[in-house]
Amino acid sequence: MDYEGKLEGLQPYTLHGALWYRAFFTLTGDDENILQAQLPSDAFDETLKPGDAIFVTMLLRTVMQIRRRVLKPT
Repeated sequence: MDYEGKLEGLQPYTLHGALWYRAFFTLTGDDENILQAQLPSDAFDETLKPGDAIFVTMLLRTVMQIRRRVLKPT
C-alpha cells in the first residue's frame, strides 16, 4: 500500500560496499511522528532531498520503497 508523506532527513551509508539510505519521514496527516526506514539504493529514489513530497510503499508495516511524489498544479 502506498502512503503520501514528506522526507524529513536522509543519511546515506555503505554496508559491505553497497549504498544504503536511512530515511526519516512523516506521513500525511501525522506530521508529529517522524518514522525511519533503512533501504538499499535500488528501493530509494536517490534524487530525493529533505522536504520533498514522497510515496512510501509499505507491506505489513515494513517500508519496501520510497519514491518521489509529483505534485499536481492547482
